[in-house]
Amino acid sequence: MDRVRVDFPKTCGKGIYLGVEPKLVPSDKNNPKSEQVQARDANNVPKWTVTIAVRSLLSPKAKMENIMVTLSSPTKPYTAISVGQAVIVDELEMGVMKQDRGGFSVFFSAENIRPAAPERAASGQ
Repeated sequence: MDRVRVDFPKTCGKGIYLGVEPKLVPSDKNNPKSEQVQARDANNVPKWTVTIAVRSLLSPKAKMENIMVTLSSPTKPYTAISVGQAVIVDELEMGVMKQDRGGFSVFFSAENIRPAAPERAASGQ
């Protein structure tokens, strides 16, 4: 598994916050159909998945894509951020993991997500 640091403001500008949910994993790692439970990090802190819409870098027509960012928090984070609010992701990492059945999957993790500073209206002078 390889990871790279992504400069979110330079790469994506701002994202649009779409929500947060517990990150779920099978209770039995050997049985993908087992009951789903909330994932935990190495320190037993619950993991959360935050969905953020970002401008696609692959499309010149500025299409939006959703990315799922994993982070750890003892309680549900970002309850004060409204759906649709502009956000910045701090310490974003992108990872690539080889799949058992072939191919690769891309995943994202971060230290924090915060509201973006509001844009200043241009002066009429």
